[in-house]
Amino acid sequence: MKRFYLLVVVLIIAASLLAACSGNSGSQNSSSPAPEPSSPAPTWSGDPENGSEDVPFHIADIDIVIEALQNPDEWVVIDVRTAEEFAGLTRVSNAYGSGRIKGAVNVDRNLVVDSDGELLPQDEIALLYEFIGSRKAIVYCHGGIRSAIIRDILVDLGFETYHYDGSWIDWSWAASIANDQPNEVVLSLTEEWTDNEGEIE
Repeated sequence: MKRFYLLVVVLIIAASLLAACSGNSGSQNSSSPAPEPSSPAPTWSGDPENGSEDVPFHIADIDIVIEALQNPDEWVVIDVRTAEEFAGLTRVSNAYGSGRIKGAVNVDRNLVVDSDGELLPQDEIALLYEFIGSRKAIVYCHGGIRSAIIRDILVDLGFETYHYDGSWIDWSWAASIANDQPNEVVLSLTEEWTDNEGEIE
């Protein structure tokens, strides 16, 4: 009988010790240090070929672009394609036709790099975009790649920037007769428009 009671006491003590250990373990986990905050948005990277994925930005769709064009005191739409593309003089791929968004300002993406392809100093690039002022900016190109680079640059400069990632390809198809019901508002906001009449060059 004494052995039985002794065994019960030993089991109670063992159970108490296990409970204490598990409790300590839980308190250590709950008091563990919080994870480090995420790194701030990168500063001037000096790399014109690779836009940073960490820079905060906004996405613009056709409706936002239309709103911006109708409110030029609050917005500016920037076309970062070449002057030839902006004038509708080049053959296009994937888009329905050549042309430009009416009211957009053309600032060629190549103007932000030197002859070696290196990004210009930040203060020099800032002069290119000083016309933005306090307005919000939307950037676009042909397919969204070049404008993504300029998006990052403008964010680094402190501008509230929206990226129209569909860019001219998206806009041209919205305006084209390839649609059963072309977007008449988009068509009215399109210049130098060459409709390919269903054939993509």
